[in-house]
Amino acid sequence: MSAPSEAGAAWEFPIERGKIREFALAMQSEAPEYQHPDAVVPPTFLINANRWASEGARVPHGFDRRRLLHGEQEYIFHGPPPRAGQTLYAAERLAERYEKPGRRGGTMKFAVIVTEFRDEAGTLVAEGRATYIETATATKTAEPATAAQPAPGTEEKA
Repeated sequence: MSAPSEAGAAWEFPIERGKIREFALAMQSEAPEYQHPDAVVPPTFLINANRWASEGARVPHGFDRRRLLHGEQEYIFHGPPPRAGQTLYAAERLAERYEKPGRRGGTMKFAVIVTEFRDEAGTLVAEGRATYIETATATKTAEPATAAQPAPGTEEKA
């Protein structure tokens, strides 16, 4: 495990009523708390903050995108959920890096990136914890040699 080593710049994330409603509809939810002018955000709504990040604000995981998996996502709220009309300030930090042996051989690499969401006063409102995985390259094993078998009905007769 490694200690946090990188942090990105904060960016503004406005919480818009229409976007809350669109997100709720995409989740097939008609819950009233997502519909009114003072709507609260659905628990996973904060993933949208990534779309508001300015160039270079996101912390790079450094993995090969061809072998990248999004392994886990969790949100922790430190009070009531944000509401329409609020502006949050998001900032990412690399919280942890570690490795594990892959099932097919090789080493799988993991990075945990935490996004902190703060309100206008700087109070921590929520955190998002994403675990990214770079899969191990498969180790090749030699396949056993097999003698070619003639197709049925094509055997040679002596």
